[in-house]
Amino acid sequence: MPLTTPRPAPTRPMPAAQGRPWITGLRRLFRRALPLALCAALTAPATAQSPFSAAVWVNDDAITFHEIDQRSRFLEFIGGGGPDVRTIARERLIEDRLQLQVGRRFGLRATPEQITEGMAEFASRVELSTPEFLSRLQQAGVSQETFREFVHAGIVWRELVQGRFGPEIVVTEPQIDRALSVENVRPVPEILISEIFLPADPQFAEIVQQLIPQILEIDTLEEFALAAREVSAAPSGQAGGRVDNWLPLRSLPEPIAAQFETAVPGQIIGPVDVPGAFAIFQLRAKRETRNVPPGQIELEFRRATLPGGRTEANLTRVAELRIRAERCADFGPVIGDLAPTLPMEAVETVTLRQPQLSTGLATELARLDPGEISANLVDNGQLIVLQLCARRFVADPQPTREQARFAVFGQQIERRAEVWLQTLRAEAEIRTP
Repeated sequence: MPLTTPRPAPTRPMPAAQGRPWITGLRRLFRRALPLALCAALTAPATAQSPFSAAVWVNDDAITFHEIDQRSRFLEFIGGGGPDVRTIARERLIEDRLQLQVGRRFGLRATPEQITEGMAEFASRVELSTPEFLSRLQQAGVSQETFREFVHAGIVWRELVQGRFGPEIVVTEPQIDRALSVENVRPVPEILISEIFLPADPQFAEIVQQLIPQILEIDTLEEFALAAREVSAAPSGQAGGRVDNWLPLRSLPEPIAAQFETAVPGQIIGPVDVPGAFAIFQLRAKRETRNVPPGQIELEFRRATLPGGRTEANLTRVAELRIRAERCADFGPVIGDLAPTLPMEAVETVTLRQPQLSTGLATELARLDPGEISANLVDNGQLIVLQLCARRFVADPQPTREQARFAVFGQQIERRAEVWLQTLRAEAEIRTP
């Protein structure tokens, strides 16, 4: 999660707290002791613990502290960590245990050859050979066995879900059409946030515990910004806690992302434990973007030019066309029926990439969903009637229908696998010693 790190409290004069009594006395306290406290909090050693003792039991299988440490390092190595990487590692190991337990129940276990191939395939994703990948893992403090167990669980689970759900999944032609459309490119939710970081050092515990509930009561962007300037230990505090870049929701840890997903602008999220501090966030704005380059959007549409422009007769024809032409295949025949003297070249099927469209045409088509009809444009005294047929995402190179079929199959089997995994979790006995 792209959060800033704590900073020493500012030494500049601070503005009045605008009636907030909870800021009184913080200036001198934070200025004097915060840098040392944060340093101590960030470097304090963890409590001594036997690394090979059980941290959690999954039915009759133990997950050790050493395994959690190793999986944490592995996640950080492949870029799948975050502020709470140990919790994520623990959850992933629980899932691995459940998957392997079901595999044993069905007599499934990956062969050494399958594991070797799986390790090579994983390493190839970053254009490395298996020995090169293992060497870099070792430098990061990750054992080869940790990598092998990660690959092993993945192979077993893939075979399980393929065998259980594969035969029942049928991919239809309309599903493939949707997979090739722009609408299938999932929107990426993004958020703008502000942040306040409060030190987690014990010497500040009493005052921080007084501050947190009062910050959570803030209901305006302006008041949150004032509080951030006064008490935040992050560099963003000088800017009222503002984080200026849009953050993809999927880049945040799952528990925080889930809260932001349902939050409204102005809502406070937190406190969240991060190394050395408590983080409190405020949602400033939300948006969704499909992030598809215009050059990879292809539009197919029908176009007819009716002489006379926006006459009553033409508008009547358009109204009838909207009723009778629910599909693009009906557009030409219905137009021919409504305007029998219209020459054949006045009705055409057009397929163009978005940058190839004129500004007016692109703007008008952007307003339409597939199947909808527009009659707002007039060119040289002729009414331009449009029906959008498809708005497709065209990758370079464009995926084949067979590739799209395979992708849809994968999405469906993944959804079923996720439900099955959650069921296994609900039925399992997961306990800490």
